[in-house]
Amino acid sequence: MATDLFERLAELEVPPPPEAFDQQLHQRVNRALVAAQLVDLLVRGLPWATLHFARAIVGFIALTITGHYDSKHNNKRR
Repeated sequence: MATDLFERLAELEVPPPPEAFDQQLHQRVNRALVAAQLVDLLVRGLPWATLHFARAIVGFIALTITGHYDSKHNNKRR
């Protein structure tokens, strides 16, 4: 039964793709990729960068006010 289906499909004529098929495909894929990258940047990248920048600014302000840098990381090598 499966061979009969394959034989019938082999006899059908397949029309050629449209002239601008490749260009349209690339445009759609590129739009989807750009949208996904922008969402990733807005959801993950910018909050991460903002958090680390804010920590640096708070550390700078604390250094300016107190005169010493209070590191939460203990360097055991020193």
